[in-house]
Amino acid sequence: MKRTLLGRLDAWAINVGIALTALRTNLMRSILTTLGVMIGVFAVTLAVAVGSGAKVSVMESIDALGSNMAIVFPQPDGEGGRSSFDRGRLTLRDARAIERSIAGVSATGPQLRSSVQLVAASRRASTTAIGATSGYASVAGIGAEVGRFIGEADVRSGARVAVLGPTVARKLFGSFDPVGEAFRIDRVPFTVVGVLEPKGSSFGNDNDNVIIVPITTARARFSNALPGPDDLHLLYVGFEDGTDLERAKREMTRLLRSRYSVAPREVQPFTIRTTAEFIEESSQVTAIFQSVLVAIASISLLVGGIGIMNIMLVSVTERTREIGLRMALGAKRRDIRNQFLVEAAILCVIGGAIGLLLAIAAATAFSVYADFPAEVGAGVGAGAILFSAVTGILFGGYPALRASRLSPIDALRSE
Repeated sequence: MKRTLLGRLDAWAINVGIALTALRTNLMRSILTTLGVMIGVFAVTLAVAVGSGAKVSVMESIDALGSNMAIVFPQPDGEGGRSSFDRGRLTLRDARAIERSIAGVSATGPQLRSSVQLVAASRRASTTAIGATSGYASVAGIGAEVGRFIGEADVRSGARVAVLGPTVARKLFGSFDPVGEAFRIDRVPFTVVGVLEPKGSSFGNDNDNVIIVPITTARARFSNALPGPDDLHLLYVGFEDGTDLERAKREMTRLLRSRYSVAPREVQPFTIRTTAEFIEESSQVTAIFQSVLVAIASISLLVGGIGIMNIMLVSVTERTREIGLRMALGAKRRDIRNQFLVEAAILCVIGGAIGLLLAIAAATAFSVYADFPAEVGAGVGAGAILFSAVTGILFGGYPALRASRLSPIDALRSE
């Protein structure tokens, strides 16, 4: 048993040695042959890394919003048929009703949003101003890293104070502590009371490029385009741990439909989405996106495999006498078959390894320069090498079988 195993290992070692010698003998042809597999493995591996990075980026975007929450938009929901509403509705009174009436609600975060220009001394910055209440911090899972967040007293008095995102703070005040410093929005002076904890970027969007002001201040200064005196642009609803988000969504829907007297067949003038729905929808989209990328990239690998088969057929034709000589010296058909299978597998593994290294370099460049979390994991790398070997065996199978079926006498007679 042991001798048999050692004999087989020796036979495989001989096949590897012959394959390496053949590859060195036709070095330029070997390099050109591996290009197809190299490009295919590079494309497939990078597609997997980009797809995985897209999924991570989406999850980071959802985490940046906050977990275990629902978002209410003042936009008509498209489900339910025709509607007499020509626009969506959402008010501060709705937020208070939800907080009072829906079980499991921990806090609400009503919002007004507006694009603004900030000026501090000679420095300027463009950003999004969010008018919020003190409850916004707990719902969105944010807080002040330096200073404090917006308080109830600020909201009641309409104070001209702001909490800056780290990006805005850096643009306006550089490396200095901005707490207590003044800046202007449309010539109106504001005072910095805090700097938010950094949230980072996701999908190329800087989550730290934002400022938060009291919602009453935002309504007075930035939101005169809203039709109603207490209309909102957005509402975050945070829930306690363990709350059934689907049940809570149904209860909020019934409450708001009742408040707006929406008939059974009318479209409701609001839309509610939970973070669980965002996660499910984004997972489906990223899975489809990744599948499409991998399918397109696999075409390159298929072309590379066909190239391997073509070159191996040429190699069999060129080395007919060598095959006949090996058979005359006692080599069996399986030895000839394995020789060419090993040669095809080594060609593909070399191309796959180079393609994998190029994919790792490209993914690293994405992460560093494009701020996109593309990463080639160890499992993906091992899978790429294994798949390369399998590609060599599959596409080298026919040439290897053809070589093993040659007649020793006819092979020795060939020129």
